[in-house]
Amino acid sequence: MRAGGALRTVWELIRPILKNRKSVCGILGLLFFVGMATVGPLIVPLQIGMEFSRRYLPPSLEHPLGTDYFGNDIFQQLIHGAPLTLGLAAAIALFATLIATVVGVASGYVGGGAGRALDFLTNIFLTIPSFPAMLILFVALGETHWLVAAAVMALWMWAGAAKSIKAAVYRVRFAPFVEAAENLNLGTPHILFKEIMPHVVPYIFINFVSSFRAALEASVGLMFLGALKYNPLHWGVILNLAIFQTGSIYIARAIHYPLSIIAFVALLLFFTTLLSYGVEEAFRPELRGYE
Repeated sequence: MRAGGALRTVWELIRPILKNRKSVCGILGLLFFVGMATVGPLIVPLQIGMEFSRRYLPPSLEHPLGTDYFGNDIFQQLIHGAPLTLGLAAAIALFATLIATVVGVASGYVGGGAGRALDFLTNIFLTIPSFPAMLILFVALGETHWLVAAAVMALWMWAGAAKSIKAAVYRVRFAPFVEAAENLNLGTPHILFKEIMPHVVPYIFINFVSSFRAALEASVGLMFLGALKYNPLHWGVILNLAIFQTGSIYIARAIHYPLSIIAFVALLLFFTTLLSYGVEEAFRPELRGYE
């Protein structure tokens, strides 16, 4: 019975998402990138070397995105860099969402002096420009493990989500069913996890998707600027090589090199944005402009 109830709850959360055209389009697009990151490296081998006779070959059946300055296949590099690029962004989004959920739920439910203190802390992080702060911090820290880098970046990306989650908690904080549970002395854990959290989970998911989009932008930007630990297959590093190290953006026959990387990053951001907007519309009907 419990398993059936859990499945019904999951289906009730998924069903509105699958009925929204933006979210479905975003999911299909993201599935392509997830498959690219998980299955792609197993199917497409990576061959790195220096074959200057193949430098800047245009896109073809053999090289779908052409070749780079060293004659290496660009598509192969993007496929093998996808696990790190997507994994780092997902880890940042997960850490940021966890922090935002703890702070947002505590601030919305507890209230009083503790709630005001958490609000003050949240407002401090909201007023600090996150990207310059992360850039300065990573330059000072030097090379760090990617999980440590994800945790540090998450510290600068949770505040906006915490505000949203707090608002969602506050909407049901004084609902009759919550007050009834309090009058029955069912305990704080029961009230939080059984009464309040089911109404907040959609907003947590919305903020996770939004955090993933922001984390992708920030991580690619920091990698592009050389602030994070060097990995030649991360899309930010590949873009840096294309623009700064080889100057391909200034060579007409090599323009496909930087543009193909920018296109993949832009497509990933586009599908993430579609999913984010679609999920928000699914759980907030007042935002639907096409019905």
